[in-house]
Amino acid sequence: MSLIVLCAGGHARVVIEALLSRGIRPVGVTDRDAARVGEAIGAVKITGSDDDIMNMAADEVELANGLGNRATRTDSGLAGRRVLFERFTALGYKFPVIAHASAVIASDAQLDDGAQVMAGAVIQPAARIGRNVLVNTRAVVEHDCIVGDHAHVAPGAVLCGGVSIGESVHVGAGAVVLVGVKVGAGAVVAAGAVVTRDVAAGGFAGNE
Repeated sequence: MSLIVLCAGGHARVVIEALLSRGIRPVGVTDRDAARVGEAIGAVKITGSDDDIMNMAADEVELANGLGNRATRTDSGLAGRRVLFERFTALGYKFPVIAHASAVIASDAQLDDGAQVMAGAVIQPAARIGRNVLVNTRAVVEHDCIVGDHAHVAPGAVLCGGVSIGESVHVGAGAVVLVGVKVGAGAVVAAGAVVTRDVAAGGFAGNE
């Protein structure tokens, strides 16, 4: 089955590399800017816009979410990824799990539709990774963690055992969330933060 990467930005390059590491070459990348059609990104050409996907039957093509995010103190920045994923899943399109060949994933870890595990990341036993979640480069999700739909565990972040991450949470680069901590939906954990106690939904955790 053919695979197309949505959104021709920086994260799309990372997704393409993860796919290539598994011997999967996308047939194209989409972009909202029609002027970019024909341009190459990550050795794959931009073939059209997101709307052009509608010309393909849902049982003939799979999709990969190439949209990244930029979090702020008050916004995880993940709404765009979520909207893109939900728009196409509602139309019957499938987003397969994507894991770089160098990622380490426990045999009993659960990865839901559209989850992405990038180079060098580690998913330990009994971890549950939700739909459209991004576990980025060299991030670690320890045993018995739960990561809710549409969340982003940024490069080098560590979730210690039994951590619970709500939907659309951004855990910043190099952050550490300690054993058993719960982070509510939509919260933001700052890059480099060490989180020792629960974070409310929509809250912010900086360096403590």
